[in-house]
Amino acid sequence: MKLISARQAWREALHESRDSVLAAAQERARLGKKGRVVGETMPSMRDSNGRCAHMLAAGLVQSAIGTLPKPLQHFGHALYSPIANGQDINVAHALVWLTVELGECTAKRKEVAYWMALAAIKSHQAAVNGREAWGPARVVEFVHDWYGTKVSVQNWARDWAGIWGAIARTVDSLDAKALKPVAAVIVRMGERRQPGACRWELYDREHVADLRAEAYAARRDFARDALRQRLGAMTVEQLRRWFHRMNVYGAAYRAEWGSDTQENPGRHLIYVDRITEYWNQRQRVGDVTKRVA
Repeated sequence: MKLISARQAWREALHESRDSVLAAAQERARLGKKGRVVGETMPSMRDSNGRCAHMLAAGLVQSAIGTLPKPLQHFGHALYSPIANGQDINVAHALVWLTVELGECTAKRKEVAYWMALAAIKSHQAAVNGREAWGPARVVEFVHDWYGTKVSVQNWARDWAGIWGAIARTVDSLDAKALKPVAAVIVRMGERRQPGACRWELYDREHVADLRAEAYAARRDFARDALRQRLGAMTVEQLRRWFHRMNVYGAAYRAEWGSDTQENPGRHLIYVDRITEYWNQRQRVGDVTKRVA
């Protein structure tokens, strides 16, 4: 999830378009598949970095939404949430109606204006999602469908343009208030963007892995010598405990990266160096029964 705009962030923070981490494995188990078929397209079960980045960004946005008063939260959900429900729409409608200033109106005109408030929310929702805002004919049609009252389109400029304009401005104002804390999150995170250093620029797992490999390559000799010296100073018993930790580490590493350790060895230099030292120390201890670390 990239934080591009407040509206986009609100929507995507409440929606995960991909299956869960275990969904792919569950589907393969259901179908009885084992291993990977050449040329097969399958969802990734290893994109943990991307998932964590999405959850962190979503959590920041959801936390910002939670700072809003409850009516404004419902208003924002009605406009942007992919899981908006009837309560969100009802509260948003009531909030617009209780906030708008219409001036002097007859009771009949207020009844029509009440349903225009709901139409204004729908119109604003269409506009912010790239569709056309509602014109007088569409508003009149909506009021008639929902309330049964016919409003003359011909007299729109004289009778209803002022009321519609006041309601639309109220919706715009409430929208800006609802989006303000989310926009603050985007600004705050945008200030941290430093290519090559900030994870907010590095959602792509492969990119993250490549940068990590490059960083290790720059200090590889020193790190490898330091590891060799540390292991050389260990007793046999200490080495055996390190062997056990290395086996656990190796199993976890292969489970995460799988065949990528062979297909892209440059990304996994630190892992390869540890494996090499593992077998060097096995020779020293005399326990050289070959098995994968």
